[in-house]
Formats: sequence, structure tokens, C-alpha cells
Amino acid sequence: MNLVKLVIPAVAAALLVPSFAGAQGPRSPQERFALFTSCAPLNVEVFVTNAGASGVTQESVEDMTTSRMRQAGIYAPADQPTWSLLRVTVFITTQPVPGGVAQTVYIIRLRFMKLVYDQLSDPELAANRGRLSTDSLGAALRWIHWAPTWESPRPGIGFFGGRRDDLITGTVRTMLDEFVTEYLRVNAGSCR
Repeated sequence: MNLVKLVIPAVAAALLVPSFAGAQGPRSPQERFALFTSCAPLNVEVFVTNAGASGVTQESVEDMTTSRMRQAGIYAPADQPTWSLLRVTVFITTQPVPGGVAQTVYIIRLRFMKLVYDQLSDPELAANRGRLSTDSLGAALRWIHWAPTWESPRPGIGFFGGRRDDLITGTVRTMLDEFVTEYLRVNAGSCR
């Protein structure tokens, strides 16, 4: 299987997706649902799968992510659960190609998650014609689930010859900056 034939269309598609990170103006109802939290701190989850010889590690991406969230004043440690979290996923693979040069492929995705109440699935709510009684509030908790409400407008996808950790970490850093800019813009009235 020719890795380049698989990666080039994916990179081309990613470049065609518009980036809304720099958008200005009032927040729409969709933006409010996606990112509004009254500027409450958020938890961070980082997943790094490095199937290559890259020096990018779980710890380095976690450190970069928590540092950026702290700098923005929106970080909550894992021992302080919140109603929202930022999930950062990094996949890296390096494959040898003819000529002795390694081909590195990476995919980076940022996803903002919120705990949401799925009222359509709650049979208690349906039985009471859309009203929760005080007796049913405890039962309603089982219909609260994590749901992605925002994803990076463009995934970080790329490939290059050799090993360049700086390109991967730079892409993560840029995507984190874009997230923080959007998060703070949507929560502007609530942030200090």
C-alpha cells in the first residue's frame, strides 16, 4: 500500500476546510452551545499514539496543553471534575520508504466536550409531559452524558520526509491557540 496515495487526499481535504478560529463578532446560538461555559475552567484529556520514532510523547503534549490552558486561566486539574473538557488526540506514525528516508504522518484533533442532558431519551420526562418532578431529578442524572460540542475546524494532518518533532508540536501549539481564542471570544462576557 502506498502511504503517499492515502495521505495526499486527506491533506488536500483538510486544507479545503475553512478555519473559523479568527472569526469575530457576536456569538451565535450554535457557538454558545458549542463553547459557552461562563468561562468555567475545564479539564484536559490527552491521548498520544506514537507508532514512529518521533520524540513527541504523551507527557510533552499534556504539559503543552495544560500550560496553555493555565496561561488562559481556564485550566482545572483532573482532581477537580468539571462539566467540560478539552480532548487532544495526536497520532504519529513513521514508515520507512525506499531511499532510506522515513515518511512521517501525523493527525491532530482537538475536541471540546460537555456534559449534556438527553431529555428525549429520559422516559420519566416523557411520562410527565416534559416536566421533571423533584422525585425524578435523581433519575434524570443517568441521562447526562459527555458529548462533543466543538471540534477543531481543521484537523492537523501532514506528512514529511524524516523526523521533525517541531512541526508536530508547532501544529499542536497553533491549534491550542485557536481553541483558546474561540473559547475566550464566546465566553468574553464571563471571563475576567
